[in-house]
Amino acid sequence: MLRFVSNIDMIEKMEYHTKFAHQSGKMTDVFDGLHYRCLCTTHVTVDRTTLPHKFFSQDTDIAMGISTDGFCPFKCRKQTCWPIIAFNYNLPPEIHFHHSNILCLGVIPGPKQPKDMDSFLTPLINEFLELAHGVAAFDRK
Repeated sequence: MLRFVSNIDMIEKMEYHTKFAHQSGKMTDVFDGLHYRCLCTTHVTVDRTTLPHKFFSQDTDIAMGISTDGFCPFKCRKQTCWPIIAFNYNLPPEIHFHHSNILCLGVIPGPKQPKDMDSFLTPLINEFLELAHGVAAFDRK
């Protein structure tokens, strides 16, 4: 994340979401989704404590998406691994999924699909909950 927020060019690209305008009846980006728009009117709640700010209420807020899917890294197909990757939705849609903009948060080794995915995701979720309280951020404006 530091690479994203310490690079002026990347900061300018991440401002895409602040200029995005939803057009009724059109779905062109994640910001058009009903869930995102609902979150924007909702106060952040962590551990049953409602915080004073709403989701995505600041220009410096970052909308992230997380994905995981298993694959076989070797031809013998006896081993699998499950990368946990994050997408920065603040970037324009045409570059959301470029390799240079994807964060690999971890890799769950095989040999098979994880039996308890939550045990691997819990540290990540805990960190996101900590970030939901808000952190100091550089604002170049």
